[in-house]
Amino acid sequence: MQEATKQKELQKQMEELATARAQAVKERTHMEAEEKRKTVDHQHDRERETARYKAQLEAEAYSKKLQDQKKQNEEWLQQQHQQFLRQEELRKKNELELEEARRRRQAEQARLDRETELQKIREEAAARVKQERENADVHLRSLRARFAEERKTKMEQLQIIFGSIGGAFNSLIEDKTRLATVVGGITAAALGIYGARVGTQIAGRYIESRLGKPPLVRETSRWSFNRAWRSYLLGWLWRRPSFQEKIVLPAELSERLEWTSNSLVNAKRNGTPFRHLLLYGPPGTGKTLFARTISRNSGLDYAIMTGGDIGPLGKDAVNEINKLFRWANSSRKGLILFIDEADAFLRRGRMGEGTMSEELRNCLSAFLHHTGTETTNFCVVLATNVREVMDRAVLDRVDEQFEFPLPDLEGRRKMVKMFVDEYIYTPTKRGRKIVVDAALDDEYWDMVAKRTEGFSGRQIAKLAIGMQAAVFGSGTNTLTKGLADTVLNWKLAHFDEDVDTLERRKAQHVKETVVGEDTPHAHAQPAAA
Repeated sequence: MQEATKQKELQKQMEELATARAQAVKERTHMEAEEKRKTVDHQHDRERETARYKAQLEAEAYSKKLQDQKKQNEEWLQQQHQQFLRQEELRKKNELELEEARRRRQAEQARLDRETELQKIREEAAARVKQERENADVHLRSLRARFAEERKTKMEQLQIIFGSIGGAFNSLIEDKTRLATVVGGITAAALGIYGARVGTQIAGRYIESRLGKPPLVRETSRWSFNRAWRSYLLGWLWRRPSFQEKIVLPAELSERLEWTSNSLVNAKRNGTPFRHLLLYGPPGTGKTLFARTISRNSGLDYAIMTGGDIGPLGKDAVNEINKLFRWANSSRKGLILFIDEADAFLRRGRMGEGTMSEELRNCLSAFLHHTGTETTNFCVVLATNVREVMDRAVLDRVDEQFEFPLPDLEGRRKMVKMFVDEYIYTPTKRGRKIVVDAALDDEYWDMVAKRTEGFSGRQIAKLAIGMQAAVFGSGTNTLTKGLADTVLNWKLAHFDEDVDTLERRKAQHVKETVVGEDTPHAHAQPAAA
């Protein structure tokens, strides 16, 4: 019984050992499988790492290959560019050589042509000389025969004339009554001729002073024989063109000019002396336009001249100045004398203040003489770009001075609108009308006014005329925004080259120079005092 129990326990232990052995085998198998799996995973990781590294190496190799290829391409392009430059240089050199050779051939051909022409002329001259020499005897005999015949004819005529005169003189000496009559007739004829000559000169000077126009006057409203003759011939077919010119000025300046214009127009009516005016400011700001407007619309006589006409007259300039003021004083209605570019002969320079010729100094003195006292016969309106260059005595003769500045933004707006209406929206004299793009509205023209800062009125007018010319030059009748922008940009790009801009800078330089010269004198006066 005890033996059976031991066997069962032993059997149980053997089963447990078998179970443990099987479990150990199972665990070992599991561990071996796990190790194998890890080994496979590790091998796969190694393979992936190897593949990744290989791919990286291949990518780097490919990138390096691309860089090498790019470098080779750049070197090739550089070589091609250098080769092109060498070929281009060689081509230009060949063209220059060909052009030089062509010029040499042309020069040589021209020289040969000249030599050929000279040789031809020499041969023709030699042939003519030879021909003349061969015919010299024939010509000489012909001339001698002709001169002898003419001499004989003239001698016969003189004998007849002097014979007739001698006979008439002898007859006159014998008849005392006829002699007295002839002497009296000759004396009366001489006196009549001399009297008619002197009377004609006096009448001519009177007619010239009353009816004629002085040479210095370019435009006038006074009656003259030429104007009356033209009106008589043309009659109702001729009409004086209406003058409607608009001027855009600052409000304060416009108001002052309005008051001065009214007082100027009413001066003759009220019997008060005329006041002389000076208009100054940059070129293109409306000085000449205002003076012409007030002259033509005042109801008074007016005359327009320019100071640049004085210089070419030389020594005769003083006589013409005196003649001009005598003519102005003879106006019954009162005369407005507008002198444009007055600084041409009324500038400083009499007392060592600048360079001025003797003739211009005499003209300045003549002007000062005629404007030294108040007058009810004429008013002088002077216009200049730089007031400071005017002679101080001339400025003393002036009663009112008006500066015409460059237009501000509001003034440019008005000018742009005025000139665009005149040159773009209004049909031409031949009826051609410009179609304006809808994009060119008030906002666009306001932008134009803002961008044209520093422009004068004349430059803004030229801008509008340029747009009009661009439309007609393009072969269409439409002003597009692109075309308007092109003209505007071109004007802005060439603003510094514009004549008005250059003249303004020149005037500013002259002004600064004159002011700089006056400054030491101004500082020296208190010290001297």
